[in-house]
This record gives sequence, structure tokens and C-alpha cells, in this order.
Amino acid sequence: MTVVDNRPGESTVAEVLPLPVAGGPVRLPQLVGARRGWLMVVAPAAGIDQPLAGATIWDPAWPPGRHQLVLVTTPRPTGAEIAEALAAAGHAGAAALVVRNGCLPPDLDVTAAAARTGVPVLAVNEQVSWEEIGTLVRSLVSGARFGARGATPTASGLYELAESAALALSGAIVLTDADLRVLAFACRDTVDDLTSETILARRAPLSLRAQLGSARNRRNVAWIDVAGTGPRLVAPIRVGNVVVGYVLLAPGPDTPDSAPRVLGDVSAAAAAWFIDEQTGRDDEDAVRAELLRGLLAGEGSLAALTERLRRPTTKRWCLMSLGGHAKAPGVIPDIERLLARCARMLNPSAATAVLGSVAYVLFPSAPGSGSAEFAERVRQRAAVPAGSPLVACISRPLETSQDVRAECGLLRRAVDVLAARPEPVTAELAELRPHVLIAELAGLATEHPELLNGALDVLRYDESPRGAEYLDTLLSWFDAGCDATRAAAALRVHRNTFRYRLQRIEKLCAIDLDDAVHRFTLELQVRLLVLRGGW
Repeated sequence: MTVVDNRPGESTVAEVLPLPVAGGPVRLPQLVGARRGWLMVVAPAAGIDQPLAGATIWDPAWPPGRHQLVLVTTPRPTGAEIAEALAAAGHAGAAALVVRNGCLPPDLDVTAAAARTGVPVLAVNEQVSWEEIGTLVRSLVSGARFGARGATPTASGLYELAESAALALSGAIVLTDADLRVLAFACRDTVDDLTSETILARRAPLSLRAQLGSARNRRNVAWIDVAGTGPRLVAPIRVGNVVVGYVLLAPGPDTPDSAPRVLGDVSAAAAAWFIDEQTGRDDEDAVRAELLRGLLAGEGSLAALTERLRRPTTKRWCLMSLGGHAKAPGVIPDIERLLARCARMLNPSAATAVLGSVAYVLFPSAPGSGSAEFAERVRQRAAVPAGSPLVACISRPLETSQDVRAECGLLRRAVDVLAARPEPVTAELAELRPHVLIAELAGLATEHPELLNGALDVLRYDESPRGAEYLDTLLSWFDAGCDATRAAAALRVHRNTFRYRLQRIEKLCAIDLDDAVHRFTLELQVRLLVLRGGW
């Protein structure tokens, strides 16, 4: 069964598997408290101290299992659909029903319905995907099997998990990130040379990395054979469909036959550590930030940064800029660290840096709409820790350091253009280039105000309402593509009245609106005046 997030533009899917709890059940309050702000209790029914065994999507054709978290992923469920799901959940003894925050229908008394069925109702934050909820549930349940705090995103929690796994499997356990850098390890009585080299170097040796290449894209646990050292069991750590790390087992003489299943549980428990990044990775983010800052400032190279990002063979990159919306302008001082965590969780090869009031994220270009989807997800995620709405602009695919630096300035100005729009958005630079050009010219006019002098002076300095009225007439005419009928409709005046105004403007300003040069100059001055704050 798959979970599909119901946020606009979201395309990621994640498997959410029902999991029985073998050693001490996880309780629903542990899930609610595992991530601050992720879930809130809408209707507690008789109480939320329910055992939790897994998560499943609500489907009328498939009744939920006992102690399951039932996810109602329909974007706008009706009252009847929620009531039916609650009734089925109550009959099955499910742990709770989860809906997207703000999606409960107004015609349903959810408190009464929850009390009637005995099933609590939770609401998930709109910035949290269904796949993350599924990963968190499975991590809690799998971690409970080892007595480990599977949802604790700290280095100590990861070492605790490794210790429990090594004890259960009677072997050496190494947990790595996606680039096979060692994050935690635990060993029993003896350690072979390859495991020792991996731990001391803090990264898997080349011989092991070469063998892991064949297993990197596998979804399940796999055996690999490293020459001279014997077999290794490898389990990918997944958050949704993204491999964020690996669990490596060097088996001992007493390792049980159930090792593949147990190692799968270890990888599921470790996934929670990657949902909410650990503070131990901040040093890496700082290095990436300085490399990106140097690249944008003209002192560094794209090759040096991509080597650090472990993607030296990637030829095409995208740069995105983020800034505060007019509703809450500016970027908070700590946004670089917070944004780096958001971006790297969505793409491990992303780098983030802040220059002035604009944040930049460099990431590998994706085919189709992949880059735009990544940019939108970063913008939405970053708005939560930033505590304010953000706007974002994304470049075309870039291949050289010169390309990146050339786009940087345009992206900075594009943020200012987007910030003036009514709602926060993510846009592509190609769409905004004309607006960016006008904004650049407006800045030039601020430094040289004489550029705005000329035919419009008689209207700009007219203290009567007529001057502003005629300037509004010109702006509407230009916005309508010089179509008087459309412009008159936009101003809600008769077409003849509008045409009379144009004639009066021509006479007062001593211009000819049929002259292409006069018309172009006049439109440019009108639009620059608007960007400077109006008439």
C-alpha cells in the first residue's frame, strides 16, 4: 500500500507497512510527542493512551488493522467519509484517525463522533508529508524492538540503536549516511579488518564502496561479498523513496538466520534520525555554505563545491534564491542553518548560503518539473522554521562557475519582484526576466531621477485629482496592450470616456501615442514610477 501526499505539487510516495510490536508496545502519546508541531489532538475520544503498531491508508475496501494509525489522505473528505472511517477504525480497534490540518468538514461534530467510536482524531501539520508520518511510525515501532529511542534525532540515540542491533545480531553494526560516512557503530567481541578500517577512517573504504554500488538502488536488505573479508549484510535507510543512509552488518558466528529481517527493522528505526536532522551535521553545512558563498562572490569554483557534495560527475545544477515576502520582509539571522537542514533532507547534495537578506540553495538539476518541485518544497518547508512566508525563484540549469555567478544577481532581484506580489510563490527566473529588467531600471532611475523627467511632468506635478487619474489611465492602457476597450472595462468607465482621456493626455503632454518611440518611453516611465511607489 502506498501513501501519496495531498499537498499541491507533491508527488513523492512512500510505503507504509503495518508492523506488529514484539517487545513492549509503542503508545500513541509517543508519536504525538516525537516531533513538535507535527501532530495535534483534535478529539481525544476516551483518551490517547492507545498502543501503536503501524500505519495504513484509509480505504473503504480494506478495513484497518488493530492498533493501526489510519491516515485519511483525501484532500477534502466529507463528513460522511470521516464518519465511515471512524466507524471502521473503532470496529477494528485502530489507534487513531489522522487527517490533514484544516481539512475536517464543518458539518461533522468530530468530538462526538470520536467519543462514539472510541477512536482519537489527530491533525497533521500541512508542512509534514504523509510519507514522513509513515516513516516516523515505523521508526518508533522498530526502535521499540531493541529498546532504543527510535525517534530521537541525536547522535546518542543512533549509537544506542547500533548497540542494541549489535547485541541482537551478534555482529558488528555500522550506520552511515548516503555518502557512506560513518555516523555510529557498535561491535561484539571481535572486529574484522574491513570494519576496523571503516570505523577508523569514518567512511567506508573504496573496496566496500565498490561492492555497495550494486546494492545502492535495491529496496530491500541484500548480501554483498567483499573479497578477502567475507559477506556483509546491507540495509538501505529510506525516508520515503530517498535512500538517506545504510546499515552494515559484519555477521559473527552466532548471528541468527533472521538477520535480514532484523536489519530491516534497524534501518526503519534509524530513519527517524534523518527526518529531523541532527545537530552533528551542522559543521558539514557550514563548510558547504562557505564554499557556495565563495562561488557566488567570485572567489571559489563550482568544481570544488560539487566535489564536496559528492557529485563531481553531475554537469547541470540549479540555483534558487529565497527571501522574505512583503507580509514579513527579510530573512531571519539563523535561516542559513535551518534552511540547510530542510534542503539537505530533500536532497543530500544541496548546499545553502545567505548573502545579505537573500538565501541561496544550489542543487543538482532534475529532469522535467523535478527542479521546480524541489524548490517549492524547500520554500514551504523553510517557511516553518523561518516563522514567516517566503518567496523563491529558480534558475535555468547551470554548468559553469560563470553561469552560477551570472544568475546570482538576477535571482536576488527576482526575489524583490516576487516579494511585492500578493501571495508567496515559487517562480522560474525565465518567467521573471522582463520584470527583473524593469526593477533594475527602477533602481537606476533612483540613482538618476532625471531619467523620469519629460512629457509626464505636467501630470506628475498636477496637484489636482486629474493628474493621478490620467496616470492611472495610461497604466491601464499599457496593461491592456494599448486596447482602449479592455482598459476602459478595467477602469469601469465608458470606452468613449477613456478615449477622451487619452486625447487629453496627448494634448497636455504634447506627445503622439501613435508614435512607437513616444509610446515606449512613456510606458517605461509609467512603470518605473509605479515601482518607485506610485505617482
